[in-house]
Amino acid sequence: MNMNTTTPRWRTVVGWSAVALFVLIYGAELIPHHGPPLTIQWMYQWFGRAGVIVLNLVIVLAFLSLFAYRRPSREVWASKGAFVAFVIALMTEMFGWPLLIFLLSPLVKVPTIARSWFQAVGHWPAMVGTVFSLAGVALIALGWQKIHRAGGLVTDGIYRYIRHPQYVGIFLFTFGWLLHWPSVITLILWPFLIAAYTWLALYEEKQLIQEFGPAYQEYARKTARFIPGIL
Repeated sequence: MNMNTTTPRWRTVVGWSAVALFVLIYGAELIPHHGPPLTIQWMYQWFGRAGVIVLNLVIVLAFLSLFAYRRPSREVWASKGAFVAFVIALMTEMFGWPLLIFLLSPLVKVPTIARSWFQAVGHWPAMVGTVFSLAGVALIALGWQKIHRAGGLVTDGIYRYIRHPQYVGIFLFTFGWLLHWPSVITLILWPFLIAAYTWLALYEEKQLIQEFGPAYQEYARKTARFIPGIL
């Protein structure tokens, strides 16, 4: 996604505040530890389980404030919906209100993947997953920085290497959480999230061709959509 756009100031403040809070809270996962990181323990102490879930949902969903969509469309709403569904499922599963277990426990015993995962391999997946998630947040921020108040087609900076860095950021962010805290429902939802943002990218590219014509076609010919040199 690259285009000329102006982000309202309040969205900028909300988005960057969310990025700062996420790094502050989950940067602790890069340090080996037993149990929840100190930041999460502090949040439990002050806000309780429900408060921790709500606060994390607000922080992560606020990342959407840094996405400058061209105009409302069903593709935009589908991609946002997929991300929101993934985040709600993730946070409720991770902080103790497993949605799938809640819904299906009267009918069948649902395995808790994450706890078995940690027992088998230890804390390393959480550390690696956090690296992926932070890299995703960085891509979202870099993409925003280039297109914020841009005067036309953006082809420099991170956009020299990929055409949709913010969507790649979403892919990395959510993949990191799959490594960090896998669950049945997030493993099911993740492919739909990838499909929704891929669909949105293709839709936006058609709009960009209409707006910028040969200039965008030449840029797209030389620049990968998601992965440099591959895709």
